Amino acid sequence: MIAIYLGMGVALLATSAWVFFGVAYFRPRARWLDDDARKALYRDRLNEIETEVKSQVIETVDSTELTEELGVALLEDLEGQDDDGDDGSSRLVRLSLAFVVVAASVALYLHWGDPSAVSIRNVGSMVTNTNSTRGELNEAVRRLNVRVKKRPQDRTSWYYLALAYFKAERFSDATKAFAMVQAPGDAPLIDVEVHWAQAAFLAAGGILDTDALRIVERIQTYRTDHPSVLELLTLDAVQRRLHERVVNYSDRALRQEIVGVQRDFFERALITARSQLSSARPYLNVVVDVRTIPKELSWLLVYARSESAGPPLAVVKRPLDGRDSFNVTLDDAVSMDPSRPISSVNQVYVVARASVTGGASRHPGDMERLSDILIPDGATIRLSFADDADVVESK
Repeated sequence: MIAIYLGMGVALLATSAWVFFGVAYFRPRARWLDDDARKALYRDRLNEIETEVKSQVIETVDSTELTEELGVALLEDLEGQDDDGDDGSSRLVRLSLAFVVVAASVALYLHWGDPSAVSIRNVGSMVTNTNSTRGELNEAVRRLNVRVKKRPQDRTSWYYLALAYFKAERFSDATKAFAMVQAPGDAPLIDVEVHWAQAAFLAAGGILDTDALRIVERIQTYRTDHPSVLELLTLDAVQRRLHERVVNYSDRALRQEIVGVQRDFFERALITARSQLSSARPYLNVVVDVRTIPKELSWLLVYARSESAGPPLAVVKRPLDGRDSFNVTLDDAVSMDPSRPISSVNQVYVVARASVTGGASRHPGDMERLSDILIPDGATIRLSFADDADVVESK
């Protein structure tokens, strides 16, 4: 589309220059406009020649030559008149064509171009401004609705309209507008779809109804643990009193490096939900002291393993964010494999690993601490990187 605009601009400038110079330098040559006057002039000259012959001022032979010269001059005059006429017609055609091209360029630009693009960018700035007033948002909604009616394929305007509706707390309208942003068959715009899911969640009264859940599931196809999506899932689980799901969603979010506000939300949700779970369930509380861990170690993994071989039963992962210690709980809500929870065994041991990469496999430079064999009966154990020597897991 940009190439079209540039082409139209160049054509318009070139044609305007053509018109300007054509008008500025158009100088029609003087020519006979009255045929009767021309004929009278030549007739008078012929009469003069006859009179001069009769009075013997000129010879008959000379008069014949003069008459022939006069005839040649008459023919040249007539031909010059035709040339002038043709030249004038040609100039008129060129001038008319120039004006037609200018008019066509303007018409094409108005049809395919975007004269109001600057105005819409200003509206977008108004919508994204955190200090926009309700009156400004209403004006933005009005202008954007006019625009999307004229340009229903303009997805940028639909996006701004959806944001304006969202900020004005018109969540149902925002949901419909967000649906127009994503073109069918295109790769999803994750940030747009997250906003869309949030609007659908709020439009449904703070739960994930069928439509909102469909959007969430589409996002999870491309990004399983998006923090904002996990936040919606957590809030929905809180509303439905599904405490174990709250623990699961919150723990998945806390495994990532997220902003402080979100981290505070998920940590509070996790603590509150765990307090609602049965105290008779199999679990272990683990306190890990990380004060002396080298800076190159960025992740803490705490997991419970069975005495027999196999992958971990329950896993908690946290980014090392500068705090001195971590308190985590290992139970069925953080099972690595739901078909093999911690409640399926009688005895476990706990591993705390300070890791460079945060991956499942031990990396050179990682540090580990191991517990004794334990019964997952709600006991609290302590592992420290401050005092113990580094331990390599041997089981």
